Amino acid sequence: MVWVRNLISMIREKEKEWFLTRDQLKPMKQLFTLLIIVSSFTLSSCQEKMKKYDWIPTECAPANYPAQIYKGSLLYGEKGSIYIPDGRAINYGWGESGSVNIAGEQMKEVPHTLEISWLSFAEKKNYGGKFELDTKKIDSLFAAGYPDDSEEGGKGNYHSVKVGMAPGGDLVVWLAGSRSKQVEVGFFKAKPIESLDWKKIYPSMEDGIGAYIDVIVKKLPDSVKEQIAAGKIPFGYWESLRKRYNWKPEIQTNAKVLRIDLDYFNKERDFVFGEGLQHLSVKPNAVIEELSVYWLDDRNRELRTEIKFDEQEAFTVFSKIPQGEEASLVVVLDKTKKDATVHLKVKDKEVPFQQIKVQSFYK
Repeated sequence: MVWVRNLISMIREKEKEWFLTRDQLKPMKQLFTLLIIVSSFTLSSCQEKMKKYDWIPTECAPANYPAQIYKGSLLYGEKGSIYIPDGRAINYGWGESGSVNIAGEQMKEVPHTLEISWLSFAEKKNYGGKFELDTKKIDSLFAAGYPDDSEEGGKGNYHSVKVGMAPGGDLVVWLAGSRSKQVEVGFFKAKPIESLDWKKIYPSMEDGIGAYIDVIVKKLPDSVKEQIAAGKIPFGYWESLRKRYNWKPEIQTNAKVLRIDLDYFNKERDFVFGEGLQHLSVKPNAVIEELSVYWLDDRNRELRTEIKFDEQEAFTVFSKIPQGEEASLVVVLDKTKKDATVHLKVKDKEVPFQQIKVQSFYK
């Protein structure tokens, strides 16, 4: 850096001009060292701010507990902002992709703040708040990407920041990418908002927001309407899906396995293929919801064996993993058959899954 070289020259000249001793120069040199350290951090920070990626926001809510955004934005960089799609009831399903907003800059820094307010139809209640995101974590995920043999160069990338809203003010943020890869990067509790000026958003809404809420609620399943009437909306349910245990998948088979797909109840999604299948390791994972194995049978035909887990049984079985212990979710396949069995192995104990649904399909 030019200014550093100039500062060094100035100190040397002043040493001669002022006839300063080395002890007298020590405070000046210490200050000089501090300036270099501070400038290095500043330069590093500026470089981090310059990292930009191609991403868009999207939104979701549970299918039977719809929501509607009043106003939502993801803030990025120094002054950047992109709105989260609004203007309609959201009921695509928890963790599913909804509307997209492709306006604004294509390349932008990762978001650092979520500002959002929304209506929960089942509760007839508004929620909202301003939430600081884990920028460092999000940036590292965008920068690293993930192995994906369906993409050019063998690297998959995240392309969406997904915001999920559930009753009770539960708010989840995921990154979503190619091949349905999805990872959670934030969970928050929004606070109730006494009132929102929906008339400002919908000037033509003559009967007010209450009539609109009634129309949406009327379309809900009878079981949900009964919950609402009885005051038994399952608050906390969506947060409970986030419970993690230390486990890994393990495929025991005489067939050649090509890939496995893993869908978790917290709506994270992952897949492993090729060499990665030889290096499956234990990590904190949510409870498994669905697991698919792509493999070759005894006639070298490719199959996909789809295993769907019963939610109640899955959470009961995984709860048997003691805190601090590790487990393996073992899938047993035979290349001469289309069936599979699954059990959870914790040390020397094996707990079978009795309620799974297994189907196999030829490609």
